[in-house]
Amino acid sequence: MTESPGTATEQVVVDESVSPTRTNPRLLFTNDDGIGSEGIRVLTKAFQNQGYDLVVAAPASDMSGSGTGIGRWDSALGIELRQVDLPGIERAYTVAGPPGLAVMAAALGAFGPAPDLVISGINAGINTGHSVIHSGTVGAVLTARTFGSHGLAVSLGYAGEWFWESAARIAVQAAKWILSQPEKSMVLNVNVPGVPANELRGVRWAALDNFGVFRLATADLAGNTLQFEVGGSHAGDDPNTDTYLCNANYVTITPLSTIEPLPFPGVPAEELIVLKDL
Repeated sequence: MTESPGTATEQVVVDESVSPTRTNPRLLFTNDDGIGSEGIRVLTKAFQNQGYDLVVAAPASDMSGSGTGIGRWDSALGIELRQVDLPGIERAYTVAGPPGLAVMAAALGAFGPAPDLVISGINAGINTGHSVIHSGTVGAVLTARTFGSHGLAVSLGYAGEWFWESAARIAVQAAKWILSQPEKSMVLNVNVPGVPANELRGVRWAALDNFGVFRLATADLAGNTLQFEVGGSHAGDDPNTDTYLCNANYVTITPLSTIEPLPFPGVPAEELIVLKDL
């Protein structure tokens, strides 16, 4: 057994009862809206009783806009970790940090064997275009790929009502497909329009918009939810991109990769930095 990096007043013992020789795929669920969000509750419910090994590790509070960040922490004090009750889930934890930190901790064995697939969401608001680099929802699955796991980010549009169940059912199908693929680590960013399932026009592979749209934060004021979204001035203009297609009521799927180096310029590196001139 391994003790979690809890607070000085409370320690949580993490469950490592699942054998590393398990046959059921292990799925780690996280998000950037926090453990109390409706999106993660509906998402985890959709995956129950399907033969998966389910673990939840999500931020204790809203961490929207955290990207792939892991936050600031003290190695001597550790990071606060609490076990929480989530309907139908035996192992659910909150982490005092962004989703990237939760995924990294899982990859390093904090919750038992590393996950086969990290599912992040369901995010309240779409995450499209190159701006997804700022999204904690997408940042979580990019972190998963860095550590060799599959990743699936699921975000849902809003048009006066949240259709969580439709997005959750789409996530189940996408997860099954990812786990069937031979690639060692695959990451998909899925955006679901904010319409009833019978109004979805189809499913499309989509290029990243030049900037796109992402939700930065939410705030509860007198019982109402105020959504903050950031979008480029030309977001949704290109019909081949995720923003345009999602706005046209298509479910969009975009494969993503972590940071990869570009080809080297065709000049010696010594031309950029001349050591003798220091």
